[in-house]
Amino acid sequence: MLRAALVVVGAYVCLLGAVVHRQVWAAGGVTWPWGLVAAVGVTALVAVAAGEVMRIGGAWLALGWASALLILQWSQGDSYLVASDWLGLVF
Repeated sequence: MLRAALVVVGAYVCLLGAVVHRQVWAAGGVTWPWGLVAAVGVTALVAVAAGEVMRIGGAWLALGWASALLILQWSQGDSYLVASDWLGLVF
């Protein structure tokens, strides 16, 4: 049951990251990708917390995260969440 919960949490974190990673802040002629930094940072924090919950909790979280990303990429039509630009590729 705990493993399934970690997979669901991983998928949820991925979906939230897919929505937020496109956010940028332009200041001083430079584009700052705060959404990408937040998505990667939150994913890392949740992965560390999952590792504290159980020994291979990070692996179960990663399984859910990767599954959600594959579902987003393989969905019908064009994906507007994860585009083929540098922000999407880094995500």
